[in-house]
Amino acid sequence: MENHQSTIALVDDHALLRKAVNYRLTSMGYNVVMEAENGQQFLDKLEKKESPSPDLCLLDINMPVLNGFETAAQLKKKWPAIKIIFLSMNDGTGFKNKAKELGADGYICKDASSEEFNKVLYMLLPPAV
Repeated sequence: MENHQSTIALVDDHALLRKAVNYRLTSMGYNVVMEAENGQQFLDKLEKKESPSPDLCLLDINMPVLNGFETAAQLKKKWPAIKIIFLSMNDGTGFKNKAKELGADGYICKDASSEEFNKVLYMLLPPAV
């Protein structure tokens, strides 16, 4: 059986954060196949098939053009197989409940520990060994 390297898309309007998270994910054994600075850019890239569709999307909530919640709603309609983990500064229950309603597979606060970040990712998408 071939070992598939899990693929991830990073959607966040902060370039430095995307770069840092990309570095982190790559060192954990994941393949970051797509980055976007807002939800609309991400959906456009998926539509154009610029890269392989990711297994999972790490999605910020507060972004210009198309926010994470709007993006997730469209993503679940058109690409239901892509798992969604919200990566947000908002730690409120309202945000987490909304994420769950939209079918998100997980929620990580940007101030989470490395261990918590790893745990959520590994549960949903084990990296290739």
